[in-house]
Amino acid sequence: MVCVGSVNRGRTVLNHHDAFHFCNGWLKPGICASILLIGATACAGATGPGIGIKVGAQTLTDPVTLDKTTRARLDLEVSSPMVADEHLDFALNVGGLSLGSFHDYYTDVVDDTIIEESYTDRLSVLDVRVMARLYPLGNHGWVRPYLGAGLGYFWLLDDWEDEYVESFPDPVHPDEYHTTVTHDEGVDTLAHGFFSFIVLGATVPIGDNGELIFEFQHDYGKQDGDYDVGGPIYMFGARFRF
Repeated sequence: MVCVGSVNRGRTVLNHHDAFHFCNGWLKPGICASILLIGATACAGATGPGIGIKVGAQTLTDPVTLDKTTRARLDLEVSSPMVADEHLDFALNVGGLSLGSFHDYYTDVVDDTIIEESYTDRLSVLDVRVMARLYPLGNHGWVRPYLGAGLGYFWLLDDWEDEYVESFPDPVHPDEYHTTVTHDEGVDTLAHGFFSFIVLGATVPIGDNGELIFEFQHDYGKQDGDYDVGGPIYMFGARFRF
């Protein structure tokens, strides 16, 4: 038999892909509820620093299968006060997504010794990004469109576990077997680096301090070696401004 190693040892083909796709079933009711809330909004809101949370979906190249895949994404944001007559702000985002877990198993018998090896890899992408956003219409109106751009830094992480088991017969009592188990685990960075991105979106005010966020982003140059995790991102969220 052929033993296929874990991702952190250079694996390019895996037998089992425990993938999960972004489900927008829960997102649609949230959007509908947001539309109902618009009727109670004010046309002008707070312009101070803000804290927000965004959820959505990102499409990228799967590092294992090299096929396009769409995954659920979560972002946390801290934004600056609005400046330039309420037409500009800056934001720091920390976010990421899981690429699922992958498992492989190998067994063989060598000189009456049973050998079993298993490999588990849990891949994820984490990034930090800073951006500047321009609001052409300022901080007024029912819908406040914006556009922007920024720079970020990403990490493609592999949280891995390897287990090696040997079962061999007792030299005195061949019907009895002894087993030894070796277990290793760790977190490896498969790729990392700077990237750029653009952002297009709109906010809808809720009361005096709240905002709904509808946003599109696209990452460029988000790659390192054979790994490319850039692509489009669709987000929906909320922000509170002080």
